[in-house]
Amino acid sequence: MIEVSGATKRYGPATGVDGVDLRLPRGGVTSIIGPNGAGKSPLLSLVSRLPPLDAGTVTVDGLDVTRTPGDLLARRLSVLRQDNHLGSRLTVHDLVSFGRYPDSKGRPTSADLEHVARALAYLDLEPTSGRLLDELSGGQRQLPSWRWCCARTPATSCSTSR
Repeated sequence: MIEVSGATKRYGPATGVDGVDLRLPRGGVTSIIGPNGAGKSPLLSLVSRLPPLDAGTVTVDGLDVTRTPGDLLARRLSVLRQDNHLGSRLTVHDLVSFGRYPDSKGRPTSADLEHVARALAYLDLEPTSGRLLDELSGGQRQLPSWRWCCARTPATSCSTSR
């Protein structure tokens, strides 16, 4: 579960997020909808602790994101930004494998490789798994990026049933 209480972020004199309270239950899908400039992206950035909060708290599974070690938080939270500027010399398989890094620390086990294989299979990415990202269209690049977020431990993985 993600809980946000009184989250505020200021950018100089402008307030990007103003005292937001939000509770997102575990499982399911949530959409945050609003006009351009409403603070949707800054709110999600605060949840993933990319910028510091100016006020309020954010917890993920009861862990305060401002105090939780990065490797522990990364086992519970994955972030896929709108624009991902990735090195083009990565294969689809390499990118999806990075989703296991918080657990494998760069030394994937057979269980890690099984997670990666399931993530690739979910969106039928096996045929492109050996291709370099810069050989793919923009839309095709988004799919492995999404699966990177989902190649996680069972508690945080995306469903593998369509």
